[in-house]
Formats: sequence, C-alpha cells, structure tokens
Amino acid sequence: MKILVQRNKNLVSLQSFFSMAIILIASFSLQAEVKMLDRIVAIVDGDVVLESELVRRSNAIIKQIKERKQKVPSNKILRKQVLERLIVEALQLDSAKRVGVRISDRELTATIERIAEGNNFSLAQLKTQVESDGTPWPIFSEDMRNEIMISRVKSGMVQRRIQVSDKEVDNIVALMDKEGESNLQYHLGHILLAMPEGASPDEVTAKREQAKTIVSALRGGSNFEEFAIAFSNGQKSLEGGDWGWRPLSQLPSLFAGTVKNMDVNDVSEPLRSGSGLHILYLKDKKGGFEAKVVVQTHVRHILVSPNAITTEEQALDKLKLAIDRIEKGETFEDLAVEISDDKSNASQGGEMSWVDPGTFVPEFEQAMDDLAVGELSEPVKTQFGYHLIEVLGRRDQDQTEDKKRERAYQILSNRKFEEESQTWIRELKEKAHIKIISDT
Repeated sequence: MKILVQRNKNLVSLQSFFSMAIILIASFSLQAEVKMLDRIVAIVDGDVVLESELVRRSNAIIKQIKERKQKVPSNKILRKQVLERLIVEALQLDSAKRVGVRISDRELTATIERIAEGNNFSLAQLKTQVESDGTPWPIFSEDMRNEIMISRVKSGMVQRRIQVSDKEVDNIVALMDKEGESNLQYHLGHILLAMPEGASPDEVTAKREQAKTIVSALRGGSNFEEFAIAFSNGQKSLEGGDWGWRPLSQLPSLFAGTVKNMDVNDVSEPLRSGSGLHILYLKDKKGGFEAKVVVQTHVRHILVSPNAITTEEQALDKLKLAIDRIEKGETFEDLAVEISDDKSNASQGGEMSWVDPGTFVPEFEQAMDDLAVGELSEPVKTQFGYHLIEVLGRRDQDQTEDKKRERAYQILSNRKFEEESQTWIRELKEKAHIKIISDT
C-alpha cells in the first residue's frame, strides 16, 4: 500500500460597458484617489480592456520597479508593456472560459488561505495588508480567481503538446555529467524581440538592427533591466527580464551553448528562434550537485479497516488479537494473508519491500520510523484503519543517478513548457481580433 502524501481584470462585455458611470480607481502606488471617466483602451475579441485596469496594473508595476530600486520607464513605454500583458491575459482567460474552467468560491478561498499562511498571515491580516496597499479585497480575490483559471488552462493546453523521450533524458543526464555538477546555476536576464511567424525579410532585417543597437548599448553600460522593461516582449519583461537562477540543462537548448561560454556580465549576440530574437545577459553563476542518499526501510504490515460490518472497536480488537497470536508463535505472514484488508500486499505476507522516506501517510511513517529492525508496533491508527507494522531492515540507498534522471525529465518538461507557452500565446494573438483604442 503506497500512499503518497502531498486576476479581476476589469474586462466587461461591449454590451454592458456603456452602462458604466464614473469609476473610482484604486492605485497601488498613488496615495491620492483619482476620479475619471472610464474608457476602453483595447478590444480583445468580444471583451474590452478598460483604462481603469490599465492604470491600476501600471501603478502596481511602478511600485514593484521602485521596490527593486530600478528606474521607472516613461509612461508611454510602461502603458504599452502593461497593455500587452493585459491583452494576453484576456486571451488566456477567454480560452479558459471556452473550455469550461471554473474556480469555485471554496477553491478560491482555500488558495488565498494558503497564500496567507505562506506569508505568516491570517486571512484577516492578509485582507488588511492588501487593502492598506490600495486594492479593494473583491478586486484582489477576483484577480486571484483569474490567475488560477489562466494557470489551469495554460497547463492543460500546453502540457498536451509536450513529449519527452528517453533519449532526450539521456542527453540531459550526459550534459549534467559533462558539466561535472548538474546544479551549476546561471542567473540570466532575457530580452525577447518578438517577430510574427512568417516575418518578411524586411521585418527580420529591421528587428536585427534593433537587436544590434540594444546589444551595443548594453555592452556600453546601459542598464539591462531598464532595456528589458522598455523593449522586451518576453513574459518577464516587466520584471526587468529576470529569469532567476537556472542550471544550464534547464535553459532552452538554443541558449545553453551560448550561456556556458559566457562570463559574468557578458551580453550575448542576438539568438534567433521561432518567437523572435533573444538577447541574454549573464548576471552571475554558482553551484554544484550534491549526491542523493536516502535511508530506505523494508517494511510489512497488517491492516484491519472498519466498514459497514466491522466497527472501529472491533477492528482494533481484531488487530490486538493478531498481535497476541504472533506472540504465541503464529507467523506475521500467515496472519497477513488471513486477515489483512490491504489486498495489494496481503498475499505477500503484508510485505511492501523497500520504501523511501515520505512514501506513507504521516501517522504510519512516524510509527515506522520509531521502530527498530525486527520490532512490532502497537496498533497504529490512520485514515485507512488500524495497522500492525514490522520493520524488516534499513539501508542507505544512493539515488543520485535516479534523481538525475528525474531532474532531467522535469528540466525537459519545464523547458518545453516555456517554449510551447510562447507558441500558444502567439497563436492566440494571431487568431484573435485585437484593436488598440488608445495607447497614449
């Protein structure tokens, strides 16, 4: 028995928009409240993006940029980038609705509670913090609902495109070994100059000239984060193009060969992909791979589960009787075959072979860990019933190679997810009717 434990975009329909009056805009960074007549700034298929949402989100981004002690770009540049993000979010949210993604109030509340807990807040404290930052709680909640919907539809739509072969895993593991240590980490900055699929030669030439100018400026000392915010079409543009720390093997294959030959503070030549031209900046590097050795336990058990016929008390008494019979000479194996309700291993005498830490539910795991080799437990209650546990052995197991392959598979999945996400978003934009009403 192996038991593993583990946005309100102000988007409204065109039909309902003209019924709206004056909107009070809450800003993340402005102390004063501003009254203005709301208006459409973009049409995205059947939905619209409103000025109020553009202002609200722009102010939030300004606050984040200031917290990173970076220069805030001009209003024109910032509005352009934020509007692009809102349009992409609108397309993804529409896709989620079309395929039936729904987030219940209960699921939303549970997610927000986890966010609060992760920040060492109660739900009431989180609400106070959010509202003190200038965001009404209903807007925050709806933002979170939309974030979950977008995450879920993206996962579903993109994951189905991803296939990872054993050969690809072998290649990544070989790359890990060649590097000597698989967790050598690279802190990368990234600028994407997007190009449409089937871009004309003139479009490609113009984009290459733009990339050449940016690279030259960056190598001359210009601030990378400011250029990323101003020019990048990448998903991390408003975060200054910061990709964070990643091992070489987790980078897109197009980037890996270039990055490993870069020194800290180097800026790459433009790299061409189906999405456009990429410019990389190596901020720093560090790391090393640690061997993975775990203590495995060889264990067996007998489970007696309460049911419509057997009460909790009767189940416990039955297990106590089994303990008494073992003490009088009957074998654990025979009793497991006779009375255990875990049919996945009863015929094997209750044996579950060698297991890794974290395999079982906490109550079972704790009781097992407290036993010496050859020792029988007292009855242990879990959600499944009452268990009699015996530890047959313990050993140190070097899982370095297994963990490398697991990590290689995850790296490939994550890499392909990022690449396919860009493709999916580009396809959504190409199929959609998008009209910018005002970007000034």
